[in-house]
Amino acid sequence: MNKTEIEKVIYNEIISNKQNAEHQADIRYYKALQNKEFDEIDKEIRSAIIEKARVEFEGKSSKQIDDKIRKLKEKREIILKSMNMSLAELKPKYKCNICLDTGFVNNARCSCFQNAITKALFENSNLNQKNIKTFKDFKTDIYDDKDFGDKLLKLGENIVSSNGNFKVPIIVIRGNVGAGKTYFLECLSNELINKNIAVVYMPAFELSQKLLEWHLGSFEEKNVLQQLFIDCDVLVIDDLGTEPIYQNVSVEYLQNIIDIRTLKNKLTVISTNLDANSFLDRYGDRLNSRIYMSDNALKIELKNRDLRKK
Repeated sequence: MNKTEIEKVIYNEIISNKQNAEHQADIRYYKALQNKEFDEIDKEIRSAIIEKARVEFEGKSSKQIDDKIRKLKEKREIILKSMNMSLAELKPKYKCNICLDTGFVNNARCSCFQNAITKALFENSNLNQKNIKTFKDFKTDIYDDKDFGDKLLKLGENIVSSNGNFKVPIIVIRGNVGAGKTYFLECLSNELINKNIAVVYMPAFELSQKLLEWHLGSFEEKNVLQQLFIDCDVLVIDDLGTEPIYQNVSVEYLQNIIDIRTLKNKLTVISTNLDANSFLDRYGDRLNSRIYMSDNALKIELKNRDLRKK
């Protein structure tokens, strides 16, 4: 799902929670009204409140009415207690006491809405939520050329500030094993999610398995996987070139994903160990022309020693 779809689903869940809470409160209130004493005193309270409003409108003192309402409410509490109920039970039990399950406070998203969006985006992203890296953790000096690290960080910040609507639809980051590609992609993905961008982060091996499921799956499963890869705002494919290749599946489906996302101007970020010649040998001319040779793609060469050895 993309960001708009995720937000819509969550908003509908919040409104559904509100409606359910109010419906359950109505059921409990109707149950209380079956008690004749409660029904009568409840009517008296409502009549007194209306009378109070009329008196105050006329500019008169409502002290006597206030005392009457207070005493009536005390009696109502006693009646409810005899029914093993409380006044709190007659009110809706909202999941969020800040926005009362509306999703908004002063025309801004409530924290409950925002937190639910962030959680859904992480779940949709396929990222490891226990190891959340961001650009605050990004160390430019891990690269052999610190200026390159600064430039890479700047690129990431520009992608985030564009909300994923980057000037080119494909970014390819090439580098040897342990050069820091995955580290950068995880930071980038988490930063985008923190800005409510729907990211799908997919290691190439897992991508390969998903494409096989897409090929063999039912119509409903195919739709789910299409949403996963095509509808997301930003698709991140890590370590392309390390995955198994399934004949008539891997290259063809990946090419289809890249083509559609490019037409929709949706950003796809790819990391790979393969140079242009190796990529051509593995994936063929058509996919190579769309990723390595296309003017729609920004190519970045990450020249770095294996960080794990360093």
